[in-house]
Amino acid sequence: MIGIGIDIGGTNVKLAAFTAEGRQLAESRFKTESGRGRADFLRRLTEAARALKGSLAGKAVSVGIGMAGDIDPDAGVARFSPNLCGWRDLPVAGPLEKALKLPCFIENDANMAAWGAYAAEPGAGGNAIAVTLGTGIGGGMILNGKLYHGSHGSAGEIGHFIIRPGGARCGCGRRGCLEAYCGSGAVMAAARARVKNEEAFVRKYADPARPRFNTVCLARAARAGNAAAKKVWRDMGESLGMGLAGAVLLFDPERIILTGGVSRAADCFLPAMKKVFAAQSIATPFKRVKVKVSRSADLGVMGAALYGLHRAAGR
Repeated sequence: MIGIGIDIGGTNVKLAAFTAEGRQLAESRFKTESGRGRADFLRRLTEAARALKGSLAGKAVSVGIGMAGDIDPDAGVARFSPNLCGWRDLPVAGPLEKALKLPCFIENDANMAAWGAYAAEPGAGGNAIAVTLGTGIGGGMILNGKLYHGSHGSAGEIGHFIIRPGGARCGCGRRGCLEAYCGSGAVMAAARARVKNEEAFVRKYADPARPRFNTVCLARAARAGNAAAKKVWRDMGESLGMGLAGAVLLFDPERIILTGGVSRAADCFLPAMKKVFAAQSIATPFKRVKVKVSRSADLGVMGAALYGLHRAAGR
């Protein structure tokens, strides 16, 4: 059995085919570019999915989709995607199912990362929270071995916990959200406020193959001892700890799994996050929860593929 997984983020869309055992067979990706409009995005998504399906010689049996935002999994609709030009009520699963002639299932992208961690990450345990750190911040929860949706499919919106009332404006329109301090855009905005000469900074710290002022460059600078970069990551880690502390107190998970592009800088921000955890008055859940960074850079797309297979099998 082969499942196609699709991970729709604010910056990139990843597509990949996996066996039920989690072995990847094929992949592709393209830039989200939500500013080009809903119709254009759905056209490009359909073309990419058709091409991937075609490369599998018709062996795929299902499609699982993870998408950033508030998702209605029953209707197959993205109700609100703050990091996709604020799109509302966008049908995704239905049109794709019609085009591919395969059963399609859509969930929040962090839910799919959580399922990937549960299904394929060794020792993830029956109670786990997956946190996607990218353009936005998402959360997905596995409770007692099952994906937790909440009453209306909106559970896990960790990125929109208010950690600083009246603080920085978030893409959702509110102020003080966790995402407004820990999403990649927020991290780089903080970096721009502290780095005096961006061009020189890039020359000194960026990957020579990709000379850009981004979170990769900022992490390289912090590891090299740059004070401004270290401060940005400390502040980010403290904010992340404030947001995730509420989730730990509420759900008492065995594990927190971090994934997404920003998680690659975990060594720069985890010490500050763990200090916040260590300072909590109700200490037991914080002493026992294990925080790990996913070994897979594509946990979300793999989780989507495996969840699609899970749903198609009627489980």
